Amino acid sequence: MKAKEFEEVCLYRMRQHEERGEATMSRYGVQANMIDGKWTPVSSLPDFEGLIAGRQFITDCKVCSQASFPLDDDKFKRRQLRHMLTRARFGATCFLLIHFPPRELKTRVDPAQTWAFPVYADHPLWVAFDRSETKRITRADCEEYAELVEWNTLPGGRTPRPDIVSAVLALSGKMGFASAS
Repeated sequence: MKAKEFEEVCLYRMRQHEERGEATMSRYGVQANMIDGKWTPVSSLPDFEGLIAGRQFITDCKVCSQASFPLDDDKFKRRQLRHMLTRARFGATCFLLIHFPPRELKTRVDPAQTWAFPVYADHPLWVAFDRSETKRITRADCEEYAELVEWNTLPGGRTPRPDIVSAVLALSGKMGFASAS
């Protein structure tokens, strides 16, 4: 599964929740500046923002076929992180939705997993990232800090899709998630 396909799967699931009156999620728009008479794209914001029962959430969808997700390249831009950290400071539930496809290694097989990895300033991983002590999110980091996102179907559905609503509610309920720093 590629990133755009994962995004579409997530959007489809959230459209179902919107039809049921439970939650809504949409893409952030592309931004541009007029420079010397030409439109120039601005570094993107996270992929999606949404609302569940009056609580804003912001997420960026990632697919990582490697052992860990790199934070120091083009896949997760500083502007996206800065935006999420600011919104988290004011109470939004912010997270990376990271999908790890199955990986076949010589001695084992890593199963497919999807994680909602929280983004807020006081989080140990983001503190370490800010100090340049870490540059990746591993599956072990996800097991320690993130919420495992179940792929399931809504009543009447046939195709399992990531249960983003449950992940947002679980992250929202954690102590200190949106700390005011």
